[in-house]
This record gives sequence, C-alpha cells and structure tokens, in this order.
Amino acid sequence: MKRLALVALLLCSFSVAAGPMFPSLKSCMEADSGCALALKENLLVDAKSGQRLSDEAESAGAMSGFWLYRDGERYILENENYSQAKTRRWLVFTYNGGKVVLDGAYIFSIDIDPNTGPYWHGYDCRGDAQPLAVPTKEPFSDVALEALCGGAESRVVSGKDKAVPVSARGLAVSVPVYHARNRDGSATYLFTEIDVPDLSKLVCLSNCADVTQISERVSQETAPLQGGQDGTLCSAEEDIYFSCPLTGGKTVSVCAQGNNKPTAGYVQYRYGVPGKIEMFYPQKSVPPKGKFFVVDASEGSVNLNNIKFKKGLYTYLVNQAFVSFLTVLKDDKVVFRQFCSAGGYSFVSRVARQGIEALPKSAEDLR
Repeated sequence: MKRLALVALLLCSFSVAAGPMFPSLKSCMEADSGCALALKENLLVDAKSGQRLSDEAESAGAMSGFWLYRDGERYILENENYSQAKTRRWLVFTYNGGKVVLDGAYIFSIDIDPNTGPYWHGYDCRGDAQPLAVPTKEPFSDVALEALCGGAESRVVSGKDKAVPVSARGLAVSVPVYHARNRDGSATYLFTEIDVPDLSKLVCLSNCADVTQISERVSQETAPLQGGQDGTLCSAEEDIYFSCPLTGGKTVSVCAQGNNKPTAGYVQYRYGVPGKIEMFYPQKSVPPKGKFFVVDASEGSVNLNNIKFKKGLYTYLVNQAFVSFLTVLKDDKVVFRQFCSAGGYSFVSRVARQGIEALPKSAEDLR
C-alpha cells in the first residue's frame, strides 16, 4: 500500500498543503504570553517598550472585536464582525526590532443567494515582503489592508461546489488572490471539519502562498545572490547538485563548490528567481557535514532520491523522481510541495553523492 501511495504522489501534478496553515497558534492576549507585541485597548504595542504601532486604535464596537495571535514568527491580528455578514478578517505580519513586514490578509464573509441560500466568500491579499512604516496615523489594520489589497473587491465564487477530499471534510471557499494589490488568480481554502471560517482550521488546497519564504527571510540589508547558470540559481563557478523551475514560478537549486567530501568546500540551498534569491541555507559558505544529507529512498520499481536539510522546525527535501519536486515538512507534516516544470537539472548529481553524507531512508523521505 505504501508503494502505491508513493507512486500516486509522484504522478500528481499539483501541490497541496496537507496541514493547517497556522499549526502553532498562541494567544497574545495574556500579560505573560511571551509575545513581542500586545493588544491593549485595541492598540498594537511593543510588549517591552510600549511603543504603539498606530496613533489610532482599531475600530471595534458592540458588533466586532479584535484578538492577537502568534504562530512562530508570524503575528495574526484577528477581527470578527458579529453582524449579518459575520466577517472574519486575519491580518498576517512579522514584527522584529520595531520593523513590521506584511505577509498577507485573509477575509471571509457570508452572503445569501436567493436561490441556494447562504454561502461564504472572501479574498486573499499577499504582500511583497516590504516593510510597513510604523506608527501609522490611522488604525494599523486599515493601513495594512490598504497596502495589501488596495481597492480589491470580493469577486468570489462560493467554494461549496468544490470537491472536498473525503479525508478532509469541511467548508471549502474559493477566493480571488491579490499579490501586491494586483489580481493573481484564485485560491481555494478548506476549514477542516467545521462549517464556518476558523483560523486554527485553515488549510490551503490550491494556489497556496509559499511558506518557504516564512521560515527564513533574507534580510532587507543582505545583498541577494545572483546565480543564473543555465537558468539555475548557481553561479558559473559552482557545481549544480540539483535545480529546477517549480510550477509556482520560482526556482529551487542546490549549488556547491570545492565539495569533494563532506568536510570540504560548501553546499548551499537557494530558492527564488535568477537575480533575486529569496532564501538560502546556510547563510555562510561552509562544508555540508552535519547539515546536508543525500538519501536513496527508492522502493521497488519507484526511484526516489533526495538532498535534504533541517532548518529550525522545518525539513526541506529536493526530490529526484519520475516528476521531481520540492517538499517542506514541519513536525513530519507536509506544509509545502511543488513539482518541477520541464527543463532544469531535476536530478541529484552524482558528484553530490561524493561530497554529501548519505543517510538511510526514513519515513520522512516518503511523506
């Protein structure tokens, strides 16, 4: 059965986020929450300095309320409206050293079709990792949503006619996506085993945002690596251990130089586009011993080889298969997967097997 499941995975041509988008939600509403931000009298403030992120408080009232959560390095400002629209609005951002970077916003509301009854709709606005100047004069969420969504309107198709996997029943909603205020297709979200939007139950089914950008951001002060050898993110002087363009439009590459054994040269994982690398690991050019591993995870007639590494709670695997792909795991669950498009170097180089330590296959290699 495991082999059949693996074959089905390798022949699949789309990506699915298998787990909740916010798996480690923690409330920041308590005094001892340990969050760097706090929500006091509907104002976001630095928990230590008391510095406000806006001059005006959020517009709460008898029919709406605000809550603040944290998931890893992300903060989520939640606004729930109790009127007939029952709007749920989640603003996602990072906060570090007084600097705010907007990740995105998810807005869901209910409406009534005279023929079919109530249905949920909404929209998904994604940022471009640009800092938001704080404090804002107007309420923080108003300024942030304007920066993310502009004048976007919810031209949405109800998700109730979408086929929901039997193993993950719940409320499915299709929404338009806006990236840096421009329309960028649609996405489908599932609230598992529930019939109303709930942040803790949110799962992305299609056109998912890249979580690989969340786990490690390249500092605004760090000059991006250039790359560009044959459409890869490796320079002309480097060996290409693996590289391919992904279906989401980005490229993933594993590059090396002087690496004839695990203690020599360096190996580096890179993600982005030529000329603008958004993530790389490790940040310094160091030997791969103890950091990168190659695995032959083949079973029977199914060939599967990967190069993998761990970064914090995440495990990254670039996989050579019938259709090669990139997988990101968190707590042994798939949180990101995209397949390689045609072209590229979507195979593990033989040279990599000499320069990187080998590990026996394990359950995570077959996720």
